[in-house]
Amino acid sequence: FRLPSRGGGRERETSSEEGGEERMQSNTDSPFASGGTPVVPDDGTVQMFTEEAEPGTSELSAGQRTVPAGSTLNESVWQTLKRDLLQIALNLRIVLVPVSKQTTAVRALREWDLWGPMIFSISLALLLSHQSDSPAKAFSIVFCVLTVGAAVLTLNVILLGGKIVFLQACSLLGYCTFPLLVAAMLTFYQSMKVVKLLVMLLGVAWASWAAVPFVSASVSPKRKMLAVYPLMMMYLFLSWVALTG
Repeated sequence: FRLPSRGGGRERETSSEEGGEERMQSNTDSPFASGGTPVVPDDGTVQMFTEEAEPGTSELSAGQRTVPAGSTLNESVWQTLKRDLLQIALNLRIVLVPVSKQTTAVRALREWDLWGPMIFSISLALLLSHQSDSPAKAFSIVFCVLTVGAAVLTLNVILLGGKIVFLQACSLLGYCTFPLLVAAMLTFYQSMKVVKLLVMLLGVAWASWAAVPFVSASVSPKRKMLAVYPLMMMYLFLSWVALTG
């Protein structure tokens, strides 16, 4: 039986002390203290979320808020209606005077809207349905013809190498039906078939001529007549519906 040497005992004591320090270090670094309660290091994050914001720092005053240029979020209802009415008047002026500049037609086609076409299309449908023996059928025919015509115009312009979307075509057709609406109003109380025929043909020619600046903004000038031809056929069909009732 041999007693351990003093050096060996000191080494074991030293190693046991180091092991205890390591265990204490690991217990301190552990996120869980005695009792299973998590210990969150104080790095300022908790204080940032628990402190109450100072008055006047969380919300900006009305003068400090910035609105992007061209935004319509802060405008009044009257300003919105005024802007839409001005846009309708501009596009209608191009229809009434088809000799406008090309840049004006391009801008009108780019800034298209559906308020004006909706008003003119509904007015024309109501007028033709009032003259017809079957009002519901005449009303639906007008909207079906305009919808199919917009799809045909879109496809035709794309095939001719131009650029146009379906809603732009709806806007174009709706504005160009205004001459037909005027012709139908002029012949509403007219009983002479010859006078009605002449007035409606004049409305068709006017509507087709009014569509030229818009179509020219979408296709090349050499192909604009090919793009206007389906529109003229559609306007002739609507005028035939107005004449036959």
